[in-house]
Amino acid sequence: MPPTETAAGGLAVIILAAGSSARMGGVDKLWADLLGRPLVTHSIAAMGTLEGVRTLVLVGPAARHADLLAGASDAIALGVDVRCVEGGARRQDSVAAAIAAAPDAAWYLVHDGARPFASAALARRVLEGARRHGAAIPGIPVTDTVKHIDADGRILATVERAPLRAVQTPQGFAGPLLRRAHAEVTGDVTDDAAMVEWLGVPVFVVPGDPANIKITTPTDLTIARALLAAGAPQEA
Repeated sequence: MPPTETAAGGLAVIILAAGSSARMGGVDKLWADLLGRPLVTHSIAAMGTLEGVRTLVLVGPAARHADLLAGASDAIALGVDVRCVEGGARRQDSVAAAIAAAPDAAWYLVHDGARPFASAALARRVLEGARRHGAAIPGIPVTDTVKHIDADGRILATVERAPLRAVQTPQGFAGPLLRRAHAEVTGDVTDDAAMVEWLGVPVFVVPGDPANIKITTPTDLTIARALLAAGAPQEA
């Protein structure tokens, strides 16, 4: 049985801000200006002030810890225990460092700092899915036609879109399950859900949010600025 939310350790939110921004042309996307604030602080403000959060773990370079704490001022004012840790060489190493800083959490939400538009409503859906199943992630339907190709670029098949989902963060997990995944899975993965899948444990998908875009390229940053400037509606 998954732990109850009132179990020792409560809910820990992990925000990853240790990426390399390799596709941003030399700009550190997490600290790029997004209407007067560093991009990552939008993610921190949204996820760190969720109802029921007991611990907020911010993962980033030591040189940025003071800036990360400044971005978490709203969470600190609410009494959330905010901790900063350094990231690792791989995404999963960074998450493992965050888990070590909140080792007794009953639940974890793991969120990419490069997704500044994640809403409280989305996080609540993910948590509800995790409470029901132990592991839940948000996903949106794939709308583009997808082709399976070989090494030479030749199309082998057109993939049926109906069962496909493009997944997002935050991703939610029962504490013991995520800790077990990080203890037992050593191969490279792209997200924490993949680690749980490697254990043979089912992960369930809840409806994601199309506005919850990930900032990966300079074009994404331009789009994000335009969305905020236009006052694009988000889920409450």
